[in-house]
Amino acid sequence: MAVLIAAAIVPLTAGVGLSVDAARGYLVKSRLSQALDAAALAGGRVVFSPSRDSDIAMYFKANFPSGFMDATVTGPNITVDANGETISVSATAQIPTTIMRLAGLSTMTIEAATVVKRANRGMELVLVMDNTGSMSSNGKITAMKDAATNLVNILYGSRETIPNFWVGLVPYVATVNIGNTRTDWLKPGSYDPAKYAPTVWKGCVEARPAPYEEDQAEALPSVLGWVPSFWASNKGVIYKDGNNHTVPPDNAWTPVNENNSAGNAGTGPNLGCGPAITSLQPNKTDVLNAIAGMAPWSRGGTMGNLGLAWGWRVLSPNWRAKWGGNTPAALPMDYNTPMMDKVVVMLTDGVNEWYDYPGFAPGCAGVSKPCSFPDADYTAYGRLSEGRLGTTNNATATSTINTRMTSLCSAMKAKGITIYTIVLQENDTATQNLYRNCASKPEYFFPSPTSADLAGIFQTIATQLSNLRLAQ
Repeated sequence: MAVLIAAAIVPLTAGVGLSVDAARGYLVKSRLSQALDAAALAGGRVVFSPSRDSDIAMYFKANFPSGFMDATVTGPNITVDANGETISVSATAQIPTTIMRLAGLSTMTIEAATVVKRANRGMELVLVMDNTGSMSSNGKITAMKDAATNLVNILYGSRETIPNFWVGLVPYVATVNIGNTRTDWLKPGSYDPAKYAPTVWKGCVEARPAPYEEDQAEALPSVLGWVPSFWASNKGVIYKDGNNHTVPPDNAWTPVNENNSAGNAGTGPNLGCGPAITSLQPNKTDVLNAIAGMAPWSRGGTMGNLGLAWGWRVLSPNWRAKWGGNTPAALPMDYNTPMMDKVVVMLTDGVNEWYDYPGFAPGCAGVSKPCSFPDADYTAYGRLSEGRLGTTNNATATSTINTRMTSLCSAMKAKGITIYTIVLQENDTATQNLYRNCASKPEYFFPSPTSADLAGIFQTIATQLSNLRLAQ
């Protein structure tokens, strides 16, 4: 018996040692895998950030603390594909054995790896972008275009199309350009091509009366059509200030100069009319070309509520098969379609208000006082003096527009549309609150960043519009 027991001690000890050390190895393997999963998912949320690798390492170390089971860790090792869509993270842990060292095995090596894939959800995405003249300052228009381009490149990667993914663009100023071929969307009898000679109607339209730019903005042209925007010439009109000085008119045409390069000095019936809407497109190239075509268009002012209303129409299933072109006839899809999101990203750099071209009439900006013609530029609500918003006071009109925009935001969110808002270099409290409350969540509002901050903001949004899943 003694001989048999003596002979059995070694394998029994080895067996016990194997069980004990295997259990320790399992604990380390489990903790290592959990730490890698957490780190890779964290990296996926900041995949395009310069701090991505340091964030991955930070999350890994937080979930696999130093000294755990006396492990010596190598890693994490990080690999990301060219499109930022696949993140692979691996690590190795070496732990000292306990009883197994009696059998000559002093250490045990454990390896673990994880792969996270970032994939776009099915989505209809509309960028509602400020193209007003103030965007020409401080590099804002360039920064916005670069950031929007980056967002599109992130979402598409190297692909030209993605199944169930479409992007539209709504540039806005003090009115919105629907495209000059859409005369069937206009109110009957409102369009006279001859009025625009020696040029043609560019495609901008006036605002419809309340509530058709608010909670009923989805209503089709068959319910109520638009009136084409037409800035009448005031050439030959004599304006005198209170000191009997002649004040030049603010849009004396002919001649017509509606080139973007003319800035405030432009003239013509389409003055202040920006680029046309790009409805939902499947092709990355078409979207990038539309973004590249944006520019700061002077005169009129800022009417962000109108840009947002047209953003809704681009997404509304009421408008299915209405847009034509490269937009599939089956779009926009129904609200709450399974596995599909409707998203708006909206940016502004200013207060919703009329602009008054200084030193030119009608309007008193830069004119010697007293001034007998208080007014401002022509917009989608006509001139300020027309009182289409129930007032001829600019500040009161701004309050009215903001109230209407709040109603619009609420109606869109009630339909399940996700809204991101960005207020660029504008610290007006009312405007900040307006866009903060319009956003679907507090973290979806980005207040008054610098132009340099836009790239990071659009990267953040692009990442939030992606699904992260553990692939391995």
